[in-house]
Parts: sequence; structure tokens; C-alpha cells
Amino acid sequence: MFASFSNHETQQTCRSAGKRIGRHRSPQNLDFVHSVHKNVSMSTAYVSGRVPARYERLIARQARAARTSKSDLVARYVIEKSLETEFPGISFRDSLSGREAYLTGHRVAVWEVLAVNEETKSVEKTATHFHWSRVLVTRALAYAKAFPEEIRKSREGETDTVPVAG
Repeated sequence: MFASFSNHETQQTCRSAGKRIGRHRSPQNLDFVHSVHKNVSMSTAYVSGRVPARYERLIARQARAARTSKSDLVARYVIEKSLETEFPGISFRDSLSGREAYLTGHRVAVWEVLAVNEETKSVEKTATHFHWSRVLVTRALAYAKAFPEEIRKSREGETDTVPVAG
């Protein structure tokens, strides 16, 4: 069963385990909450789910270590896992410029594959350069094409030179 709530800023849809959820009722047995918030710069969606307590404690500990909120950490995990599923062979890691996409099992960032491909102008030559199969290069380039702004920021963050203090 779905129930919708809305005001001028938020659209929210809730699904319960066969129970009606009203505006003033507690959403007991809630399986899923989806909410879309629109602001000037971007639209975000609120997705909520339940996890066993031991995993909540793990997430809380990881959030503290990362100096972020549980909500932001879980959002990052959901986004990155969704992208890893959509783009097999792509994973994410911390870098100087923040989180960056790289090829799973390799130390090479997606922006580095793109840079070599821009120079060689060939998937085959890029694959030869890295001693990889063409499929790895193709996967990196597909991700780079889907997220050009993210790749540009990663590349700039990693290639900008910082003056030496002295």
C-alpha cells in the first residue's frame, strides 16, 4: 500500500506492510520511504530502509571515522554501489580530489584511462598501454562519458600542482 504526503517543498511516498499510513499516524512496519526535495541547484531523493542493529553500529563507527553523518555515508554507499552495478569493473576510492572512480583490481583512475585514450585516440592502443583487455578500457570510457563533470574534477584535482612551501 502506498500513501503520499506533499507540501510545497517535499513530495513523499511511503509503503507499509499492508497498513495505512496517515499524515498523523506513526509509520509502523514501514518498509520504504521515498522523498524528493527540490532546490535551486539540484533535486535530491530521500530513500530510507531498515538494517539490522549490528550494521547500524558499523555504519555509525565508519561515519565517525570519516567525520560525516550516517545519512551522508549511507547515501554515498548507495550511490557508489548502484554505479558499480551499472558499470561493472568500476569502483570508488578516496583521492586528493575526494572520491574518484577507478578500475577494480587496478590502481588506475578512470580519468587516467581517458587521458591516455585522448592521446592515443584508440581503445586498442590504450589497452596495449595498460596491458589490459579492450573491455576494461571500454568500461572506463563508458563511465567517463556518463559522468564527464565528475571525471573532469577528479583529473583537475589530481593534476593541479601545489607550490612547495619554503
